[in-house]
Amino acid sequence: MKQTFHPALRPLTVAVLLAQTFGVSAADDLYISEYIEGSSNNKALEIANTTGADIDLAAYEVQYFFNGSLTAGTTLNLTGTVPAGEVYVVASSAANDTILGQADFTSGSSFYNGDDAITLLNGGVVVDSIGQIGTDPGSQWGDSNNGTQNQTLRRKSNVTAGDTNADDAFDPSLEWDAFPQDTFDGLGSLDGANPGDGDGDDGDTGGVAAGQCGETATFIHVVQGSGNSSPLVDSAVIVEGLVTAVREDGFFIQEEVADEDGDPATSEGLFIVSAEAPVVGNIARVAGSVGEFFGRTQLADVSDIVDCAVTAEASSTLISLPLQAGADLESLEGMQVRVADLKISDVNDLWRFGEVGLSNEIKRQPTDVYAPGTSEYEALVAANAENQVYLEDTSAASFPPELSFYTQFSYSNTIRIGDIVSAAGPLNFSFGKYKINPTEPVVVIGTREALPELQSGNLTIASFNVLNYFNGEVQADGTVSFDYSANRGASSPEAFELQQARIVDAIRKLDADVIGLMEIENDGYDQSSAIQSLVDAVNADIPEAEQFAFVATADGGLLGTDAIAVGLLYRPAVVTPDGIAKEVPMPIQTLENGNLVQMRTALLQSFSHVDTEERFAVAVNHFKSKGSQCLEDGASPTLIDTAQGSCNALRVSAAITLGEAMTSADLPERLMILGDLNAYSAEDPIAILTEYDPAERGYTIKTAMNTAADGGASVEVTETFGYTNVAEQFDPNGFSYWFFGSGQVGSLDHILVNDAMLDDIVDATHWNINAPEPYQLQYDQALRFYPDSEGYSFTEVGPYRSSDHDPFLVSLNLEAAAPATPVGDFNKDGRITGKDLAALIGQLYRKVTDTNAQFDLTGDGRITLKDFFAFLRLLR
Repeated sequence: MKQTFHPALRPLTVAVLLAQTFGVSAADDLYISEYIEGSSNNKALEIANTTGADIDLAAYEVQYFFNGSLTAGTTLNLTGTVPAGEVYVVASSAANDTILGQADFTSGSSFYNGDDAITLLNGGVVVDSIGQIGTDPGSQWGDSNNGTQNQTLRRKSNVTAGDTNADDAFDPSLEWDAFPQDTFDGLGSLDGANPGDGDGDDGDTGGVAAGQCGETATFIHVVQGSGNSSPLVDSAVIVEGLVTAVREDGFFIQEEVADEDGDPATSEGLFIVSAEAPVVGNIARVAGSVGEFFGRTQLADVSDIVDCAVTAEASSTLISLPLQAGADLESLEGMQVRVADLKISDVNDLWRFGEVGLSNEIKRQPTDVYAPGTSEYEALVAANAENQVYLEDTSAASFPPELSFYTQFSYSNTIRIGDIVSAAGPLNFSFGKYKINPTEPVVVIGTREALPELQSGNLTIASFNVLNYFNGEVQADGTVSFDYSANRGASSPEAFELQQARIVDAIRKLDADVIGLMEIENDGYDQSSAIQSLVDAVNADIPEAEQFAFVATADGGLLGTDAIAVGLLYRPAVVTPDGIAKEVPMPIQTLENGNLVQMRTALLQSFSHVDTEERFAVAVNHFKSKGSQCLEDGASPTLIDTAQGSCNALRVSAAITLGEAMTSADLPERLMILGDLNAYSAEDPIAILTEYDPAERGYTIKTAMNTAADGGASVEVTETFGYTNVAEQFDPNGFSYWFFGSGQVGSLDHILVNDAMLDDIVDATHWNINAPEPYQLQYDQALRFYPDSEGYSFTEVGPYRSSDHDPFLVSLNLEAAAPATPVGDFNKDGRITGKDLAALIGQLYRKVTDTNAQFDLTGDGRITLKDFFAFLRLLR
């Protein structure tokens, strides 16, 4: 019995037809395809990729120029990747749910109004613009019929490139179609950017029938060929094989084992673009046209499918990583494959496109282990781009309602970086990636740790970035609002409640005695402050001996001028502050336009350990981020600069400032530097605080230009401060951060100690509760996009995804100094008695040596009656 679908299998979905038949028009770079200037904070930009290749956003940024300014008031450093033929939406974090549901990037920074200019930059070069920099047009460019105020603008369908001149006059009517205010229905799709008439014509093969099962057909390996593209492109063919899997946009078919050609260079599998599919496991015949869709060989324009209703066997190939040198997966495209015990290395697009990256190892940030520019660095950069295969949801949808290969996904049952995975299914090739379409749920071995694994001592110290912990602003009527300009954190009481509950859970389970905090709201230390709010929440319902207090500034005022600050919690039952806290202001850089680049002030506090009375000092820091823009970044940066992210030189200057402050301050012998230094372990700022050899490194590290130091000059630095990076000795494979967009891990959060404190360290560890976790679990994402009412369970409370950085802990064992032996207590029994006198008499007139030098009480190099009489005076 056979089942026949013909002719042309209408209706194919319009989206599939447009993408497969017409492709995407080739632009040279990204451009802005939609502009929304809506009511309240409903502001968004849609950025289109019609280049025909995936684009990494690491070098891209969006800038807003307010009220005719020549200087950007807001700079957004974009992250992630824009797949070919897709769009990327940048939105205000305070926009409504419709906009945020399409957003790929949100920010609480100030967004534009109708009279503000906008630029999209690639590597500092403008690739598109709206408005005119340096010009204030009044209320808007254009008018009420087509203008930048209170309207939605969409790029005209014939415009597929950006306006790269941001300094010329701007008339929106030339390239933009206008829609009423708060029109959001086109956001998140290419709209007019894809060519084609949209009439649904599938360009079929003229109604060619697939014929009878078992008749002559073109072998699939002939269609695939031995190269990267088919030798039969645009040819009409009939293929016959086993249907191995179905996707929403088509199905996979594979040659029967008996018909394989045995050539390892040719694939026996093929993807069929079709809205209908035969039964999985049956032999089928398909008539269609061979094509290449962004590198995937496929059969489209299908005119007939025959389900032969008989079964057969097709081979399955084990993919082992790493691949052999020079090998790739092209020869397995479309075929059934399987992987065993690979590690999850990439969750960039876990929910955006239902994709998970797998490799034989977690990918490490190259500058976390090697100095930039070294041969080892270059080798790791190359290795990180290799040996990856992905799992792919079969729905072909953005934000799929569930993951087809892991339907049980939830907050308590997640998949994350480092988990071990085994899976099987046909191998798709899409947007530059090889992707397994699992035919059954994958097997995942989780790697979560319920508690930090740390050998105990009598003191534990931790560093913890709490991801913009803002507790709201008290209003005149006593209510708390989260709608204020300085707020970078939770936008509602519900979001704050979830954020705080997770941070509290993490802090309690850290069980540290001193905790350095980063990214806590800089609003002082009174009863309504963020740090007081956090301490109150942590202390609720726990024994007094486990409760925390916090260190305040000497005058109780703000710590620096940034909206966020560092903080320091401690357990009074374990340590007590020794003296007042010291503030260490960080270097400020002046840009060419006169604007200032600043960073957070460091907090330095000495403590006394209650049990041993031993003293130590802790400096908590949060250096300038890699996503900022500093003077050196626009001055022809080299690989040494770009490999370490923006503002590297300013972080070097910060490291020097901190090191000198620690050296000059009146501090105990034991010293510790901790915090988010925004520098990976092998980068320049860490090298300055520890040690480095310019000859081995390949260059001499330099400070930032235009600061108050060295007359504003950039100077070479060869003197270092000699601290030890604790992680290198105790947790060398650990990490604190997973960079979204790169798929690589590294440590931005560090604990550095001097030799006096190093001797007391028992153990140290990164507690990976945040960095490996999918960001969709984060408090703001979970509530905004993935409510439980839609079937997800992302809003549970636990320590996981309480932040985006992992805590780093160090355990120490401090020992009380032995009491000094009194002069004259020769037998060291704690008393001066006749026994000691007898011992002295026994040494009279003997030669002074290292073993009897204590009897020379007068220090004249002899043991005589003078020493006898000196001893008698000790008895008085």
